[in-house]
Amino acid sequence: MNAFLIILDAALICLGGYYLFWQSKIDVRGAYSTFQLVMAVFFGFWFVSTGVGNMYYVVFMAAFLTLTVMTGSTGLTPTRLINVGLFSRVIPYTRLVGVTLTPLQLPNGQSMVVAVFGLSARRFVRLTFRSDLQSLISILRPRVPQNIEIRIQQVQ
Repeated sequence: MNAFLIILDAALICLGGYYLFWQSKIDVRGAYSTFQLVMAVFFGFWFVSTGVGNMYYVVFMAAFLTLTVMTGSTGLTPTRLINVGLFSRVIPYTRLVGVTLTPLQLPNGQSMVVAVFGLSARRFVRLTFRSDLQSLISILRPRVPQNIEIRIQQVQ
């Protein structure tokens, strides 16, 4: 059992390093997914209540909780899209099939853009940016391949 936990600990720590590398490359930050923070608190209470004294299990819990908090960060890098979640988080722009941007005006006067990045006919990634539409288009157009359409959708 300890050998399995050591392998799992090493895998989670390597995954954390990989995600940390790509998070450091984010130059356009998306909104943080607070659900990830809620899940980290839930898992934290659950892990603490188990009362396990095995050091490898404690390292696993710490790495898992750290990854859960880290995976709430989203945004755009020069070559990839950073999504929410533990798996399929780093997506190259070349895998996109379409982009839909929806500008919103918040009641407090701030602008927000909801971006939906299509990966296939049934799979998409939704990110929210606190910026205006034109600046997000000017950032996305050079990064996204030319054959991918960037559509603007208005809320009625």
